[in-house]
Amino acid sequence: MQLKNPPYLQVALDLIYEKDVERIVSEIPQSSQILLEAGTPLIKSLGISIVKKLKEYQPNAYIIADMKTLDVGEIEVFIADTQKANAVAISGLASLDTIESSLRAGKSMSIDIILDLMNVNDPMSLLGQLSRIPEIILFHRGIDQEGNMEHPWEDISEIKTKYIDTLVAVAGGLNLQTSSKALDNGADIIVIGRAITQSTNISESVQKFLDILN
Repeated sequence: MQLKNPPYLQVALDLIYEKDVERIVSEIPQSSQILLEAGTPLIKSLGISIVKKLKEYQPNAYIIADMKTLDVGEIEVFIADTQKANAVAISGLASLDTIESSLRAGKSMSIDIILDLMNVNDPMSLLGQLSRIPEIILFHRGIDQEGNMEHPWEDISEIKTKYIDTLVAVAGGLNLQTSSKALDNGADIIVIGRAITQSTNISESVQKFLDILN
């Protein structure tokens, strides 16, 4: 585990153009409380090399490659490692074999594994089948699901109680109010995308979310 002092603000860069990445990241302050995520759309648009580019923009930042891996876990973790990622997000919908291979690869390469629970119906059952628990467990409501489902607040508290050595992240249309609720329920990481990346004042928006961490 590379993250030792939660809570954290994770900025999800779900963008498709590098000029937007450069503009937005230049307005995000360098802080040990901020994690930068190369979102899945960004990786698909510009390739995994965008992860290394983020490291060039902010050399000391913790960078997440949101791969949403469903197969060849070891290979995808290795690819992220070549680009200096600190963490890789894999899908909880993947087979147990893929999740386990990702966990083994992460351990051998010293990369944190984020298990994305989007559309996983029984998180506790899934976690109970793993040989070890990922460094980060992500409760993720998809953009297309907003308005149709609530965040699983009770599950966050349950997992934090049972798995005290893992971090819990919450993503999916969070604002200041729901971010505070996530933190109150035990979340260690709030994942913010559009509320920051589409803001007219990015640095000010980032600061507002940092303020509720403290």
